[in-house]
Amino acid sequence: MSLLSVYRILFMLELYAAEYLFIFRLKRRKHFWLRLLACALFGLAAALFLPLTYNAVISSLAFLFLFAITVCLLRFCLDEPWINLVFCGIAGYTLQHFSYGIANFLMTCVSWGRSPLFDMYGDASVDLSAFDLWTLLMILLYLLAYFASYWLIFLRFGKRIERGQPLRIKRTSVLIFVAAGLVVDIVLNSVVIYYGGEQSVFNSILNTVYECLCCFFLLTVQFNLIRERKLESELDFVQHLLHEKERQYELTKESINLIDLKCHDLKHQIREIGAGKGLPDEAVREIEDAISVYDANVHTGNEVLDIILTEKSLKCTHSGIKLSCVADGKKLDFLSEADVYSLFGNALDNAIEAVMKLKDENKRVIGVVIRNVGDLVSININNYYDGEIKFSEEGNPRTTKGDMDFHGYGVKSMRYLVESKYGGSMSITAHDNKFNLNILFPNGTN
Repeated sequence: MSLLSVYRILFMLELYAAEYLFIFRLKRRKHFWLRLLACALFGLAAALFLPLTYNAVISSLAFLFLFAITVCLLRFCLDEPWINLVFCGIAGYTLQHFSYGIANFLMTCVSWGRSPLFDMYGDASVDLSAFDLWTLLMILLYLLAYFASYWLIFLRFGKRIERGQPLRIKRTSVLIFVAAGLVVDIVLNSVVIYYGGEQSVFNSILNTVYECLCCFFLLTVQFNLIRERKLESELDFVQHLLHEKERQYELTKESINLIDLKCHDLKHQIREIGAGKGLPDEAVREIEDAISVYDANVHTGNEVLDIILTEKSLKCTHSGIKLSCVADGKKLDFLSEADVYSLFGNALDNAIEAVMKLKDENKRVIGVVIRNVGDLVSININNYYDGEIKFSEEGNPRTTKGDMDFHGYGVKSMRYLVESKYGGSMSITAHDNKFNLNILFPNGTN
């Protein structure tokens, strides 16, 4: 058997392993493992019986043809759209070629000469009698290069494919660019092998470094499609939440106004009842105090802020929480009504949720401060909390709720409003069981 035949079989095994790292979280068909085994055997048979050629272009086309077979076979194993299968197939082939470059680099450095992998493209036959310790060392280097490359690339890129989450690859032009770049890299590699002649060790190392960097760049571009789509989905969801907050604000505004009117009327009616029927003054005062809870409007100079603080004050009073507020609401006039409601609604809801878990009544306190700091508008909302808060890479607290897909967007929507829409800055700190949300809006907004 020729070395090229052996390498084709080895290539198919490497390609199947690389593709599996990207597909194993996708939706499978029934009897997946039997289907996968049948596909693997079919692919190996194709690699074994495909006519051998020792030409750069034709050899490259042969490997690309074997790759196309694996992508078609993936359709037999997975219940996924073609675009997803092509995406994972290209990622697998790029990973295989990247690992091939790493293996060549290590072998070239250790032997300080031509990589033994280049000899496998010739017409020589397998000679087991030539097997020695040096050959064993090259095999171990080869396995090490592939294992390390597969593991690292999976950690860097493969984990972005989440189980049960659709890939939603829409920018096919970028995927075509990545595929074209991979094809060019493969063809150039074949040209170097077949027509490069005896190159210096330095040139060989440069070629392999270029090859690895090219593959890594292509993987980065390709998987940015997933990251970009995920960010777009999150932005759509945040904007939907903002729209819902705007609708909720209108309903709350009407409700608060109606409660104010009814409470005002009730207080006068209770006074009349007490005066006419001899109801004790103390009983009248107790009833008035109870109703005053719902008649205690907050006045900050901003109508929307007054509504949201009144709404949350009612909730805090009912839950035994003290909400203190020192706010100049006029400083927020540059914010739209819906944005004020969304920003403070999310912040206060999170604070109330945290404080309600506390047993110490002295710590069931939420503070709101809105003031000028120089030419900036400063907003600080603070509260105590119990337990441990972990933060994401973006500086947002990680949700403690079980459903990671539909929680944690409140803080993201706040950050989007502050930083993306109004050009401000938002920071969150948690120290000594004291949670602080700090927001600064830039010059010219007030």
